[in-house]
Amino acid sequence: MTVAAPASPMRPLRFAASSIGIAVALLALPFVLLAGGPIEGWLLGVALWIANWLFALLTGKFSADIEPTFAVGLAGLSFIARAWIVVGVLFVIALRFSEPIALTAAAVFIFAFTFDLLGRTVLFGIQQKIKKVEAGE
Repeated sequence: MTVAAPASPMRPLRFAASSIGIAVALLALPFVLLAGGPIEGWLLGVALWIANWLFALLTGKFSADIEPTFAVGLAGLSFIARAWIVVGVLFVIALRFSEPIALTAAAVFIFAFTFDLLGRTVLFGIQQKIKKVEAGE
């Protein structure tokens, strides 16, 4: 007979912090439309954000079981590579197809990125505080 481990109280907070970028990207639609931005730009921004987010999750899963120094290097390399890829895609879209679409996509992406980073930073701070409390500091 197996006993299930109790659910972590951090699990809902981790999920919220992990998905805040997607929520912000999706919630950007009314603002894009009110500002007269092209819906194609919003779609591109959301698609770029989701691809970026999924690749970050994949990198995190891969680096969970490797040496910490290598994991930090891999995370940094992944972060820089994802930024260059997104900028490259937006640059090509702006030059070859439509500047308004590229600029709208860039705005949606940067808002999602900013809120995702903010959510993860707050989560990290909360986790550190919990560790200190549990350690009796």
